[in-house]
Amino acid sequence: MTLPQKFPEMFRTVFPSRAVALLMTIGFADLVLTAVLHARGVIVELNPLMKVFLDRSELLFAVVKGATLVCAWLALLFYAKVNRQFVRNAALIGSGVYLTIWTVWFTVGRP
Repeated sequence: MTLPQKFPEMFRTVFPSRAVALLMTIGFADLVLTAVLHARGVIVELNPLMKVFLDRSELLFAVVKGATLVCAWLALLFYAKVNRQFVRNAALIGSGVYLTIWTVWFTVGRP
């Protein structure tokens, strides 16, 4: 079996559903956009938990935010073995909430 033939199986191993992949994509896009836009002075961080890290440095923020995303991904990955449908639904709902909050905060969080 060649690598392109193995890709779907490998993808399912890493992401138990496409919804988890979507949530992680949104999370890492948020990480990058927040760090870059904050460094350019375009936005301020409104999340009080992450503001502490971002005000110290964008790199520290990226490390902490990245670690929380990896922890969330691992929790979803392991719980998918117990209840894959719950993980899928939670990731879809989480993606919607994440996008809504990010959009609202981005529109009001400009200096």
